[in-house]
Amino acid sequence: MLKIILSCIVTLSLAVAAVPAEAALTTSLQDLVVQGNALRSSLATIQVNNGGVCGQLGTLNTSIEDYLSVVQGVYNQLAAPLTLTSADLTSLEDLSGIARDLAADSIRLSLELRTVEGVADLFEYRSALSAMLRLSDDIGTMADRILEMADRILTMADNIGLMADRILATQRIQAANIALTQNAILSTQTNMIALSKSLSTIGYNLTLGLLLTDTQFQVAEMGQLTLDTSNAAATLSYLETKTAALSARVLVVYDLITKDSRQASHYVDGTTLSYLGDLTVAQKQFAAVLETYADTVSQIAPLMQTPLLSDATRSMLRLTADINTMSKRIVEMGDKIIVMADNIGIMSGRIVETQVIQRENVALTLSSAQTAQSTMLALIKNMN
Repeated sequence: MLKIILSCIVTLSLAVAAVPAEAALTTSLQDLVVQGNALRSSLATIQVNNGGVCGQLGTLNTSIEDYLSVVQGVYNQLAAPLTLTSADLTSLEDLSGIARDLAADSIRLSLELRTVEGVADLFEYRSALSAMLRLSDDIGTMADRILEMADRILTMADNIGLMADRILATQRIQAANIALTQNAILSTQTNMIALSKSLSTIGYNLTLGLLLTDTQFQVAEMGQLTLDTSNAAATLSYLETKTAALSARVLVVYDLITKDSRQASHYVDGTTLSYLGDLTVAQKQFAAVLETYADTVSQIAPLMQTPLLSDATRSMLRLTADINTMSKRIVEMGDKIIVMADNIGIMSGRIVETQVIQRENVALTLSSAQTAQSTMLALIKNMN
C-alpha cells in the first residue's frame, strides 16, 4: 500500500512539474511569433526610394541576429517529454510562414535596388548590396533554426499518436514554406549579383564622367589663355603641372580597369560608351590647342630670353608626351571595358560606333600632338 501511495506521489509530482514546462514552451513559441511578426513589419516598411535604406537594413540585420539568439535559447531549453498542443503546432506553422514572408519581401527590396541608374547614391547602394546579402543569409539561417527547433519539439513529444494528423499537417506546411523560403533567398541573391554588375557599371561611369569633366574644363581654360613673351614659360609650366595630374588619374583608372578585366564582368550601357567617345573628343581638342600653342611659341621665340624659351619648349614637349599617353590609355580602357561586358551582343551597334569615333579622334589627337612636338624640336634645333 505504501509503495502505491509513493508511486502516486511521484507521478503527481512529475505531472505538476510538466505543466509549467509545457506552458513555458507554448508561451515561448508564441513570443517568437510576436517578435517574428515585428521583424516582418520592419522589413515591409523599408522602401529604397525613401532613402536611408542602408541604415535600416543594418538595424534589421541586427534585430534578426538577436532573434536568432532567442530561438537558440528556446532550442537549448527543450527537454523530453513534451506534450504538444494545437497552439504549439500553430506557432510552429506561423514561424515558418514568417521566414517565408521575410524571404519573399527581400526579393522586393532587391528588385527596388536594381532600379538604381544614377551615381549620386552609388556608395550607399554598395553598402545596401552588402546589407541585402547579409539579410538573405540571416533569413536562411533563421529558417533553418526554426525547422531544427520544430523537429526537436516533435521528436520529444509524448503525445504524437494523439496529435498525428495535426503534426502531419504542420509538417506539410513547414515543408512548403521552407521550399518557398529557399527559392526566395536564391532569387534575392541572383538579383544582388545582377546589381553588383550594375554598380560596377555605375562606378565606371562615375569615374569616366569625372575624367571627361576635368579634361573639358582644362581644354576650355587653355582656349582662353594667350601666350606671349612674358607669360609663355609660366603659363605652359602651370598647364604642364595640371596635365601631369590629369594624366596620372587616367593611369590610375587604367590600372584599375586592367585589374578588373582579369577577373570581372559587367553590364556596359549607353552612358559608358558615350563617355568613352566623348573623352577622345576632348583629347582631340586638347591636342589641337597644343598645336596652336606650338605655333605661337615658334613665332615669339626670337623675342624670348633663352632660359624662358628653354622652359617653354620643355613644358610643351612634356605636354605632348602626356596627351599621347592619355589618348592611348583611354582607347585601351575602352577596349578592356568592352571585353568585360556580358551584353556585347545587345550593344554591338553602339560599341562599333564608339570604337570608330575613338579611332578617328585618337588619330587626329596623335597627329596634332606630333605636329606640336615636331614644331618644338625644330625650334630647339634652329635656336640652338
